[in-house]
Amino acid sequence: MHTLESLLGALINISVPIFAIASMLSMGLRTPLRAFRKQLRDRRTVFSVLGANFVVVPAVGTLLVWLLSDLLPQQTGEGFVIALCAAGAPFVLQLGAMARIPYGETAGPMAVLLLGSILFMPLVVPFLLRDVSVHGWSVAQLLLGTMLSPMIAGIVIAAVWPGWSDRFARIAGSVAAVSAVLMFLSGFGANSSLVLSLILSPVLLVAVGLVALAFVAGRLSGDLAGDTLTVVDGPAILTSQRNIAAALLVARTGAENGDGSIVVAILLLSAVGFVMLVPYALVSGLLRRRRAREKISLGVLLGVVGPKSD
Repeated sequence: MHTLESLLGALINISVPIFAIASMLSMGLRTPLRAFRKQLRDRRTVFSVLGANFVVVPAVGTLLVWLLSDLLPQQTGEGFVIALCAAGAPFVLQLGAMARIPYGETAGPMAVLLLGSILFMPLVVPFLLRDVSVHGWSVAQLLLGTMLSPMIAGIVIAAVWPGWSDRFARIAGSVAAVSAVLMFLSGFGANSSLVLSLILSPVLLVAVGLVALAFVAGRLSGDLAGDTLTVVDGPAILTSQRNIAAALLVARTGAENGDGSIVVAILLLSAVGFVMLVPYALVSGLLRRRRAREKISLGVLLGVVGPKSD
């Protein structure tokens, strides 16, 4: 049993960086530069989304974690705080496709949030978690190397070889999907007893509350956004799905304190967000497609069929 847990622990050390690199490469390959330019011109939308993701969610969420610390055992609260500070999840692109949100309204803000996370997390996470060994410069180097660099590489490849970008993106996306499955299986499998105890405790309700908080904050930012935003619940989805890759990379930098409980907490919060957001995206996408009198199929509902942009 100990050998199996050691193997699973080694597997998550491999799957996390692979997931981060592959998902960001796929995102860069699918996101043209015009998506960045158009979004950055709308300063009202940029500031509203940044405020929700880097002010409201980390501040209010961390305060709730501190207030409920008696309900969060074994450094689970620290894992939640790290996840709350990580924004710009690549999976938002798929959720946006399910919800029938124009591609640019998820890709542009998501890329801005990723850049924000690279600047925000090295400064804020060590400050909030002083009892956990997280070094700001190590965090910055890790995020630059495994998230920003692949995204830039994807954008360059798409610009130089546009005919091959979609094929490369599909390959990178498949690698990211497989590594994500391995990441969850290894993370939960290596800490199965801890996972079971957390699921049967109030920790699960705290995770649901944190995802709901992020959704409300994002929805309010959508109301405050500028004219480039046509679907007001897009920022709600964008804010609710935290960047699990960035959070896990940061958690792994605290080697001596980054035990299984922190990793499990991040995976648990991400899984709860996935379970809550996928049905919402499917239902809202179905309603929008029916109002637009579009032909609906399973592939269309899942966001795997149809154009990336309107």
